[in-house]
Amino acid sequence: MKQYIISKFMIAGVISLLMSACNFMDTKPTDFLAPETFYKNESELKMALSGVYYTLVRTEVYGNYYSCMVANSDDLSFTSRNPAGTSSKIIGNDHNSSNGDVYDIWRRLYEGIKNANMLIDNAPRANCNDSIIQNVVGQAKFLRAYYHFLLVQNYYEVPVRNQLIDDIMETQIEATPHREAISWIVSEMESCVDKVDDNQYDLSPSYVKKNTVMGILARVYLWKAGKYCDNDKESYSKAAYWAKKVHDSGKHDLNPDIYALWKNMASDKYDKVFNESIWEAEFIGTRLDGNYTDGRIGNTIGNRQTCTKSDGTGYAYGYYCGTTLLWDLFEEEDARRDLSMAPYIYDKQDNKKVWKKNQIVDRSCGKYRREWETNIPKNKNWTPYNYCILRYADVLLMLAEAENEANGAPTDLAYNCLNKVRSRAGLSPVKGMDYESFQQFIRDERGRELCFESLRKHDLVRWGIYTQRIKEDLYNATQSSKWSANDNASGCKVFCERTSEKHNFLPVPDRELATNRKLMQNKFWK
Repeated sequence: MKQYIISKFMIAGVISLLMSACNFMDTKPTDFLAPETFYKNESELKMALSGVYYTLVRTEVYGNYYSCMVANSDDLSFTSRNPAGTSSKIIGNDHNSSNGDVYDIWRRLYEGIKNANMLIDNAPRANCNDSIIQNVVGQAKFLRAYYHFLLVQNYYEVPVRNQLIDDIMETQIEATPHREAISWIVSEMESCVDKVDDNQYDLSPSYVKKNTVMGILARVYLWKAGKYCDNDKESYSKAAYWAKKVHDSGKHDLNPDIYALWKNMASDKYDKVFNESIWEAEFIGTRLDGNYTDGRIGNTIGNRQTCTKSDGTGYAYGYYCGTTLLWDLFEEEDARRDLSMAPYIYDKQDNKKVWKKNQIVDRSCGKYRREWETNIPKNKNWTPYNYCILRYADVLLMLAEAENEANGAPTDLAYNCLNKVRSRAGLSPVKGMDYESFQQFIRDERGRELCFESLRKHDLVRWGIYTQRIKEDLYNATQSSKWSANDNASGCKVFCERTSEKHNFLPVPDRELATNRKLMQNKFWK
């Protein structure tokens, strides 16, 4: 299944030799293998492309920091750790521009951008078929644009770096205005649509294919349509256009077993019948078998399990739990409730299930359960659990939202997409809504379907309601009798009280401001 995997030996060969080792702003590799002696054939192009993909599976990106700490700081998820006592203050919105994790996310994404630039610049001279070069360059360009999107979505205004740096002075560059950066991102992604693979959909979700590009384009256009960018109907129309392209391709469907996708990601299997998972960050190994990536999915985020035996169900801290706002979104018969909010934990003493059926906010996130992992032995903290970046249910809900926004009312297509998602969850179809009621319903449906998937916070930001949802709605929810005193209500209250408008985005890191004197702090953190 793995298309781009890196063992500890390949890390030495790819990361140390092909790319700069410690400073992503360096212009040349720091070891003996220079770019001018590499990129000679298809094998070397694919090895370099593996290095570009590798950014996805760094701890600082989808391994933990971005996927969990940043993107799950929302209204439906709260940390069971006291936010005031966590080593990373991002979880509780208690960070500032000197925070190390804020810098490390920035650094890793720009490292990926640099590696992509190096490949794009050198690939044309490889001695192989032009179609191979085009495909490799198409994937690298898309990943470069995607890494820029994550930066822009999280830090608001950042420098667009789309060329190799040949002079140290070129590191001194101003931030690209937000709208301009988003426009460049969509232009880059659109140019990749016909360059990447459109055939081998049953091989793996680890590499970028045509529907990956088009599905992410829908996501970027929804951001472009939102409060902090263009705030226009034209971008909603474009989001609908690209999401419908994926819809009409006929290459993806919803697996009727709502648990199947999550079990597959835990055990490194790919569903070749429904292809619901369109793009994943693929983690490998247990660090006990000589192969590893930097994944903590299932360990920091996932159902709480306290088995320390390497051949047991696995250890998981269960840091992320659902709030009462999430609980209240679900109808009693919604199959997604017990998937998202696990109704049991695994007890340390006898490694048996302890049921939490009558409890609410002490239910851990249940989408990532280490009991589903098949790799033995299991490392206590590091996991091979894949992380879904884009799946078909998200495409359907993006299409439904964009149709309603672009047309000023829900269309038949919007209802069909929404009801397909609801039907899989065991719920009745809905109909007869006006623009505003459908808008709210689709926002709630995205919460029900996509909670704990690194999407909710940025949805709230683009809708312009992040601060209100945290400071008012979530804070009020912590006063409810459903949120018992021993369920970290106090910690969640502190998170709500800290949150302000600036927390829609991260601050530009101090360490970057010290290096790049032309770069200024974004307007939210000045």
